[in-house]
Amino acid sequence: PSVPAGQFRESVTEVALKALALVYIALPLAYLPLARSFDRGGWWIMTLFFIVWGNDTFAYYTGRTLGARKLSPRISPAKTVEGAVGGFVGGAVAAALCNMLFGLGASVPSVLVLSVAVGAVAVLGDLAESVLKRSAGAKDSGTMIPGHGGLLDRLDSLLFTIPVLYYFLLWNSA
Repeated sequence: PSVPAGQFRESVTEVALKALALVYIALPLAYLPLARSFDRGGWWIMTLFFIVWGNDTFAYYTGRTLGARKLSPRISPAKTVEGAVGGFVGGAVAAALCNMLFGLGASVPSVLVLSVAVGAVAVLGDLAESVLKRSAGAKDSGTMIPGHGGLLDRLDSLLFTIPVLYYFLLWNSA
């Protein structure tokens, strides 16, 4: 017996979405051991966390306080240009502090390059996750962390930025 076309399309879509989810999460995480293998790699990974957290925190508070121009109203109505700029500043401050505190020995320009690249990709990661949620008809990706939209909402920026850290370390070690 043959499978009805509509049911077949639904199955293919479901398999494709599950494969996308696997790649979406597993591929960036595969860069963690690669980044860890560099000199002071564990401290660089911690620095990445602080850059993303600094970016998210400064973006939120700057956007709430000064935000007037919407960054991408159809995808994520609460995000503002001012918030994004505040996020870049917060990420740069976090990167500079981590460079000093963790003794990473990176130059100021290279730390600035990392923080700007991470900030830009973090925003893209956050917007990409918002697109996925909107296409699925969900406001939040889960309820594990109340008030934060779910676990994926806390990790989306990190997932997209882990490869950035790896390629930064590769570039910085050349």
